[in-house]
Amino acid sequence: MSLLLGAVATISLVVGGIGIMNIMLVSVTERIREIGLRMAVGAGPSDVRRQFLAEAMLISLIGGAIGIALGVVGALLVSRMGSLPVALNANVIGMAAGFSVATGLFFGYYPARKASQLDPIEALRQ
Repeated sequence: MSLLLGAVATISLVVGGIGIMNIMLVSVTERIREIGLRMAVGAGPSDVRRQFLAEAMLISLIGGAIGIALGVVGALLVSRMGSLPVALNANVIGMAAGFSVATGLFFGYYPARKASQLDPIEALRQ
């Protein structure tokens, strides 16, 4: 059962990560002028990369918080309605939040790198 739950969690993280990457790639495409303007007034590639990585991690943290809340509520409902005992562990909840942030960092790196490599002059032309 633990192996099955681990496999489902892994697939969920990969699917969620791909969704975050797609959202961030669309965000980079839509905000090309803003990125070009930031770079033209002095922001370096690392500043732009940090901004997009922070956005990706925030998106994944919000999704992880919603998932953790739904999981806790579901576990409490199962323990009240059914005869199955449920034990909530703060370490596991913390690990879930950590994996959520790590997923955003991992899958948000490519869009952040793409944004940081834009040429400011070409970005302002679009």
